[in-house]
Amino acid sequence: MIQRLLQLLKNKENVQLIANFFSLVSIKGFDMLIPLFILPYLVRTLGIDVFGLTAFSLAFCMYFGAFIHYGYSITAVREIARARKDKELLSKQYSTYISLSVVLLFISLILFTVAVAVIPTLREYWILHLYTFYFVAMQSLFPAWLFQGMERMKYIAFINLSTKVLYLVALLFMVTGPGDYLLVPLLNAFAMTVSTIVSFWIIHKQLKIRYRKTELGEIIIAMKEGKHAFISLFAPTLYNSTTTFILGYTSSNYIIGIYASATKLIDALNSIALLLSNTFLPYLSRNIKKHFVFSRMMIVIGLLLTAGSLLFSEYIISFLYGADKLEIAYYFKLLTPMVFFIFVRFTFGPNYLMLIGKDSLYKNIVLYSCLFFFFMALILVPIYELYGAIAIMLGTTLLMAILTYWFYWKFRLGNKKAQHLGDE
Repeated sequence: MIQRLLQLLKNKENVQLIANFFSLVSIKGFDMLIPLFILPYLVRTLGIDVFGLTAFSLAFCMYFGAFIHYGYSITAVREIARARKDKELLSKQYSTYISLSVVLLFISLILFTVAVAVIPTLREYWILHLYTFYFVAMQSLFPAWLFQGMERMKYIAFINLSTKVLYLVALLFMVTGPGDYLLVPLLNAFAMTVSTIVSFWIIHKQLKIRYRKTELGEIIIAMKEGKHAFISLFAPTLYNSTTTFILGYTSSNYIIGIYASATKLIDALNSIALLLSNTFLPYLSRNIKKHFVFSRMMIVIGLLLTAGSLLFSEYIISFLYGADKLEIAYYFKLLTPMVFFIFVRFTFGPNYLMLIGKDSLYKNIVLYSCLFFFFMALILVPIYELYGAIAIMLGTTLLMAILTYWFYWKFRLGNKKAQHLGDE
């Protein structure tokens, strides 16, 4: 076994893959740990009602965040990975993606302003929504896609960790009661701004990638090329954020607080799937034959996380939120199958179907699944509230997992038959 490990380490690609994994773990791993500190503190300090209000604001602003991001975690990573040795082409792609993000940011700001001005419920807490929009915009502008595509995540690992630690410390010292709820998104936005500015400095000074003037035609081409990835990543916002949004209109902040307390823990577990997906995406884009090994690893990890969360849900909630918040454990337990469904979708969607040129197919799987349950949410959530919201989340992720795996198996079997005929 030791000899096998040493043999693997002799391969530069394997060493780079391991380095990328630990760099992403230091970034995303801390992202997963932060909720374990922040969520319990906010629930206890703000109270479930006010915490629910901040969750409602985030759900509203996530529409704009997904729009600004425009699926870069798939399309940009893939294109940067394929052109990482061509500095001129890298600068061109970098400039185009950044320019597109800025254009989408201004469009989002206009739409945000109109929505807050027109809708009374949003206008009542417009400052909270503005601070949350600021945070989401900065998060979407953060060029993680470039570092992931170049497999140079180590450059931003330290910056991310430093700013997140500062955010955590500032939050613990400055947010001491329900009246401090505006500081929650504002401090997060400041931390994200620092990370974004420093990352641009690293790109220009360390990686020597320059921003150049981008023509409107190049931006339009980038939008067209990334539309499938954008739809596949934006569509989940339709059922995810919409479920919280409708819940906020039809129930109370307390109900949203209970729901958000459970779903954000699920999100923390799901981010492990995203972490592994982003780590292996550049590698698999060059070595698709290694997907079978990757898929086995993902399925095992997904099953273990789901089973562990289900079995120890009461202990997890009691430890994080307190023994008086066990009501959350019941809903958390109902949501745990989502973890496995998400692992399946990431394994066979972005890391297989999109890598073999089936972008449109994967986009349609996600889009139509989300659209169906988006309309179902309009019916079920107002009637069944929490149970309706949970049914929407489970149903959407399950349907996407089944369809993604089915098409993966179809194309994999087809490729095997083609190879067999070729050998004959």
